[in-house]
Amino acid sequence: KQWYQRRVRGVKPGGGLMFTTINRTMTSWALAIIAAENIAGYVPPGTHDYHKLVPPQVLTGAIRDCGFEIEKIVGMRFNPLTRQWSKTSDLSVNYAVTARKIG
Repeated sequence: KQWYQRRVRGVKPGGGLMFTTINRTMTSWALAIIAAENIAGYVPPGTHDYHKLVPPQVLTGAIRDCGFEIEKIVGMRFNPLTRQWSKTSDLSVNYAVTARKIG
């Protein structure tokens, strides 16, 4: 909880924030760690620690505890052929959360 508090303390009431992160699922382990780090080499090996990945319910709970209202949660998908990101309803790998400070 302290990690989140340090990142949001400068947000004024009515202000917004956005977090993007990787979910902690077997799918994210396979795609974000094994494929992206070890096979495709998009990021250096060891960039991601599976145990530090954050499920959406943990992130949104921490954000709410810091006095924010969740506005939107959306999945993000990377296409390695086009090297483009797109939105998706699938939160199993990458996702984004937007929220607004209450008050």
